[in-house]
Amino acid sequence: MVITRFAPSPTGHLHIGGARTALFNWLYAKNNSGLFLLRIEDTDKNRSDHKYTEGILESMNWLGIQHDRDIVYQSERTIRYNEIIDKLLQENNAYYCNCSKDELENLRKDQQKKGQKPKYDGRNRDKGLKKGPGHVVRFKTPLDGEVILDDTLKGRVSVNNKELDDLIIQRADGSPTYNLTVVVDDIDMGITNVIRGDDHLNNTFRQVHMFHALKSEMPIYTHIPLILGDDRKRLSKRHGSVSAYDFRGEGILPLSMVNYLARLGWSSGDKEKFTIEELVDFFKLDSLNKSSAIFDYKKLYNINKYFIKESQIDDLYREFNILTSEFESLGKMKVLEIIEAQRDRCKSIKEIIDESKFFLDINIEINDKLMTKFIIESNKVIFQSLLDDLSKVNDWSKDIVKDLIDNIMERLNLKLPEFAKPTRVALTGSLSSPSIDTTIFLLGKERCIKRLEAAKTLIT
Repeated sequence: MVITRFAPSPTGHLHIGGARTALFNWLYAKNNSGLFLLRIEDTDKNRSDHKYTEGILESMNWLGIQHDRDIVYQSERTIRYNEIIDKLLQENNAYYCNCSKDELENLRKDQQKKGQKPKYDGRNRDKGLKKGPGHVVRFKTPLDGEVILDDTLKGRVSVNNKELDDLIIQRADGSPTYNLTVVVDDIDMGITNVIRGDDHLNNTFRQVHMFHALKSEMPIYTHIPLILGDDRKRLSKRHGSVSAYDFRGEGILPLSMVNYLARLGWSSGDKEKFTIEELVDFFKLDSLNKSSAIFDYKKLYNINKYFIKESQIDDLYREFNILTSEFESLGKMKVLEIIEAQRDRCKSIKEIIDESKFFLDINIEINDKLMTKFIIESNKVIFQSLLDDLSKVNDWSKDIVKDLIDNIMERLNLKLPEFAKPTRVALTGSLSSPSIDTTIFLLGKERCIKRLEAAKTLIT
C-alpha cells in the first residue's frame, strides 16, 4: 500500500510551497488508494507554537487535504528517538563528541583559509568518548564510496561520502535533530513515498545512510523544484502573500487554490481546471515537471474569478462569512442575493465584500470628480422621475424595478447609460455596481429614496 506523509514545522502559517507539497502527497496517495499521514515536527521548542499547529490544520482542512490516522507529534516521541540513538551507539554507527563551539569555529576558519569545504573532520570519531555534559552524538557517515539515490523525478543522483560529515543526531541538551527524527518517523509510520522540495535533497543523502544503518527499507523519493517568484528567487513575503492563511484572507476559494497549486509543477494534457475528483484520478508522478514553477498572482486571481462564477452559492456564502460579519444585519437571503449579483464581476470574495459595502452604508460619499460629472442640474429630472415613480410602488420585485426603469427611460427619451450612470453614482457613490435594476432592487425602496433626495440637495 502507498503511504505518503506531510511533515510541517509549526513555526509559522502554512507556506504555499508546503501546501503544494501536502497536496501532491495527498493526491498521489488517493490516486493509489493509499494513505496520507500528517506529522507535526515540533521538536524546536523555542520556535514551535501551538497556534501555528492549529493554523496549519485549519488551512489543510480549508484546502480539503484530509489526513488519515492520528496525527504524529514529534514532541511526544522523545523516548523512541533516544532508543534509536542508543541503538546506533551500541552498533558503532554513532559516537559521542565533546568539541566546543570555539573549537568547531576555529576548525571552520582554518578550512576556509585552506580553500576547503567547511565540515566536521571526525576528530572524535574513534576516541570512544562516553556520555558527558556538553557532549553531542554524531552519526558515523561512511568514509568511502558514494551514496546513490534513484529519484522518480531527478533520476539517479549521487554524492561522494567524503562530501558529507558526521552530522549531529543528538544535541548536548539531549534533544534529537531533524535528520534522525525524520528517518525514525518514516520507518515507524511505514512511509513508502516521500514527495518534498528539492531543497531537502542534501538531507536525503544523509538520511539514506541512516536507513541503511537501521537496516530499514527506504521510501521512494520525489524531489520537486521549489516555487519561485517572478524574479526567479524562492517565493517569499517580498513577492506578496505566501501562506494559505493569507490567501484565504484575500478571498481566494479553496478549489481555486488547489487548482493553481496542482498546476505549479504538474500537468495533465491541456486541461487547466479540475474538480477534486479529476485531480485524484489524473495525478501521476511521471507528469511532474522538472523545472521550477513561477508563482503568478494574476493567474491565480483569474482562476479564482472562474471558480467564483462556477461555485455553489452556499460555498461562496461560507467564505464570505468567514471574512466579514458586517452584513449579518441584512440576513442570509439578502446576503445571498448580493453575492449572486456580484459574483460575475469580482475576482475574489474580498472584492465582493468591498464592492458591496454601499448596501450597508446609511449615507454615501461621492468624490468631487463624480459629483462634477453626474450630480448636476441636467440629471435632476432623472432623480426626480425615479423618486416620483418609486413613491408609487407598493410591491417590490426585480421585475417591477425593471419596468419602472424602462418607463422612465422611454418618458425622458434616455438610453440605458444615460440613466444608469448618474443614478448609480447617486445611489452607490461610484460607477461600479451590479446592473442598475439589480442595484435598485437590492438597496430597497426606502434607501433609494433617501439617497436620491440627498443627491438632489447636492446639486447647485
